[in-house]
Amino acid sequence: MHETDARRILGVTDDADADAARSAYRSRLLRTHPDVSGSRDATERTVELTRAYRVLMARLSAAPPPQPPQPPQPAARPEPVPSLEPILIAMVDISTIGIAAPPNETLMILIDAAHELGEISYLDPSAGLLEIVVEFIEAPTSSVLLNMQGRATGITEVVCTVEPLSGGDAPPTDAVTRLLFRTLVEMAPTA
Repeated sequence: MHETDARRILGVTDDADADAARSAYRSRLLRTHPDVSGSRDATERTVELTRAYRVLMARLSAAPPPQPPQPPQPAARPEPVPSLEPILIAMVDISTIGIAAPPNETLMILIDAAHELGEISYLDPSAGLLEIVVEFIEAPTSSVLLNMQGRATGITEVVCTVEPLSGGDAPPTDAVTRLLFRTLVEMAPTA
């Protein structure tokens, strides 16, 4: 797939950066994913969307966008670069992670982490459910179900359950929850 096709599929302009591409991907994924779309071609559209996102992100991370030549400027004090607000992520218990974000933002954070751990097999934003199929090294391939529950405190709790998809015992839920926690912490903006 060419970059121009990827940009067209994602609906981003030629000067869109990685943040714009990520935002467009997430927005379209929530409309096209087979678990939320009744369209017969939802799976194909989601596969094409994910492929376009990967192509564009590979291109955007490979080289900085070309900059037009700038005339010499007098030395000036650099302005601070705005940073993303750090997100508080904490273990609540052996199967629950707390994320200081509303459920819709937490879902986007979890989708990013899910891509690091395995393949998303089910997504239901209205029910706060996300299922990931994860291939473990010394355990059977398993279904990891993440159930989001928003709290009045502003914390969204993510409850993790694990079921094997083939014979054998699933990895311990606490170990999988810690793996998810580490992945989320590594991906979160830092202060």
